[in-house]
Formats: sequence, structure tokens, C-alpha cells
Amino acid sequence: MQPMEHPDVLQILSEALNRLEPSMEEGLEALLQAVVDYARQLVRASFAGIMILEQNDPSRIRYFKVSGWHSKPGNFPKGHGMYILPAKTGSSLRVESVSRHPLSVGTPPGHPPVEAFLAIPLKRHGQPMGCMFFGKPPKAGAFSDNDEDIMNRFASLCAMAIAWCDQQDANRDAIVTEERRRMADELHDSLAQTLFAVAREIDRLERILPTASEKSELEARITRLRELTEQCQSELRAILFRLMNEEAKPNQAALTRLVEEFERVSGISTRLITHGDVARLRQPVRQTMLKVIAESLNNVYRHANSPVAVVHVIVDEDWATVTVQDAGVGISDEALRFMTHPTGHFGLHSMARSVALVGGRMDIFRNEDGGTTVRCTFPVDGHPHEERDGHALQPGSVPFNMTQAYGASEQLQGGYCP
Repeated sequence: MQPMEHPDVLQILSEALNRLEPSMEEGLEALLQAVVDYARQLVRASFAGIMILEQNDPSRIRYFKVSGWHSKPGNFPKGHGMYILPAKTGSSLRVESVSRHPLSVGTPPGHPPVEAFLAIPLKRHGQPMGCMFFGKPPKAGAFSDNDEDIMNRFASLCAMAIAWCDQQDANRDAIVTEERRRMADELHDSLAQTLFAVAREIDRLERILPTASEKSELEARITRLRELTEQCQSELRAILFRLMNEEAKPNQAALTRLVEEFERVSGISTRLITHGDVARLRQPVRQTMLKVIAESLNNVYRHANSPVAVVHVIVDEDWATVTVQDAGVGISDEALRFMTHPTGHFGLHSMARSVALVGGRMDIFRNEDGGTTVRCTFPVDGHPHEERDGHALQPGSVPFNMTQAYGASEQLQGGYCP
């Protein structure tokens, strides 16, 4: 793009809208990438980035996209330097020399060289929701008043597009959630009731068996029918649980509903224990956390033969730890052996892969006192997982005591405890 001394701002914004419109239909992340790519061209920057903050916690970054980087940034910005300042103050920042600016805190390894710098706030209803930033290497020239003006106007357009995408995502999520609940209700009202009736008919048939020589064969066939009916009912409960707990907006309330619904559907006494604020976690981490808990509880129901389950969520300053523990038969050696291979145990492999994609780590092991523990550790700040001194649990260890979590065995029938 050639430099423009007196650009037609309205024409630029109209062209920008045409360029961004296809990305808006693809979702927020696609839009953000299109925004930062196009904005970098507009101001002829060597690199650019866009940050969107969490609505409930502006100190945390929700999305971070870059353009012009030779390699993907390893970490989210820490929020201590110049890059995120417009998101805090609501005012743009233009600097001719980053290296001489008092707010500069240096750049991490792999960061593009930067001397001239421009950062523009993104606002929603007058409040900062994030920012865009641009950089040029030494001897590439400074950003102009015109660049700053165009980017401020462009940022207003982008903020409206981002708000539109957020609303569309929310609408789609609401429709999907409602459809899942409708399907679950229909399955429960139709198929589940039919299976219950089949089971009762089998009981009646068994009571009127003839005394002839064919009785043993009839009994065997009835036994097989009962087994198939019970298996179908078990699978149906698992499907209902998954349908009713695919939460689009994961939060503390969704976590509570997940555990309550599992206990209602499965009949397994289940307790939820939480410490810390789940809302501090990035949305992808919260989504992965809920999926891991749902899949782990589903495995408890289908395989563990456990009377109880405990879900323990801890969010401290740097790490979030999610533990699901049962008191059942314990995970098999075969499942443990093939956990990292997609053809061995798809559910466990999928869980481990989802956790790794958000920088976390998953461990699963049999407890010394019986049952299975699934433990996932996620970085609160978005950094990839690293071992924490003194916090590593070895296979076979127990992160917390099941009896202490529930109390005496005669109290286990008390059901869900908030």
C-alpha cells in the first residue's frame, strides 16, 4: 500500500468494512486476525498486534493476535509495559523511540525489532475493551499524526464489529444449548420411558414362564434381553448427561450445574469442592476444564462402579488444578498404557490433547486406596505448563482423601454438597 498524504478517511473505513465483513461471518477469532492484518497495512507497520481483555476481569487478556511476527509469540503480554497501556487508560500512545521511553520494559526473546511505536485503544460503550499496537524497526521512520487519527477511527469500527461477533456467538450458543436440552427432553420422555416399559414387560414375562423343558432356554434369552435393556439405559443416561451439559459460557454456575446434573442422571453421590475464582481463568481453559470434568464423570458412571465421586477445583495465583476422583474399581492397566495413543482409548487421548492445547497437563492414575484420579493442571497466565517444585503428584498418590471429603460412609447418601 502506497503512503497517502491526505487520505479520504471515509473511503478507507468503507474499504476496511468491506475487507472485514467476510471474517465477521467466520467468528470473532477470524475477525481479530483480519483486523490486525489489515491495520498493519494501513499504517505500513512491520508488525502489529491486537489484545482483547476479559469483560469480567480487565487485568486478564482474552484474545491476543499478531501480524508480521516471524514466529508465534510464546506467551501473552504481561500487562506491565507500554503495549497494553491504552487498554488501561483509554487513550492512544505514539512513541518515536521505544528504547528511550520511560515506560519501556524491554522485549521478550523472538520479538520483532521495534523503535517507533503506536498503540490505539478499543472501546465498548466508552470503556476500554482492549487495544491494537504497531511497531517499526530502527531507521524505518516514525508513525504520523495521520496514522494515529486513521487508527483511532478504524478502532471504533473494529469495536463495533467485535461487539457484533460477540453477540452472534452468544446467540448461536443460546440456540445450540436450547436445542441440546430439547433433544435431551425428547429422549428422556420417549426412548427412556419405552426402555423402562420393556424392562417391566421382561419382568412379567419371567413370572409366567412355562415349566416345560424349554424353560432354561427362555430364561437365558430373557436374561440377555435384560442385559441389553440395562446397557441401553446406561448409554442413554450418558448421552443425556452430555447433551445437557455442553455449556457455551463456562463459569462457576455451569460447573455447579454440571455436577448436580451428573448426580441426578447417574444416581452417584457427587461432591464439588472449589477454592479460588474460576472466572480468573481464560475462557479456553474454562471450556477445557468443564469438558474434562464431564468426560471424567462420564467415565466414572460407565466404568468405575463407584458409589461416590468428588470434583475438586483449585485456582491459586499461578495455577488451576482440577481433580476428579472416584472410589471404584480403578482404571485398567490397558487404558493407562494406551492413554497417549488415539487408537487405544479415544476419550482419554482426546482429553489429554485438549488439555495440552491450552498449555496444561493431564495425569491419570489408580489410587492406593482404590478408585481412579484424573488431575489436570492449567497455567492461569496462559504460559505453557512447567513442573512446580514440591507440587508434583506421582502415579499412585492421592491428591486428597475421599473419606475426608465426604465424611463418614453413612453420610454418603446425603447427595450433592455445594
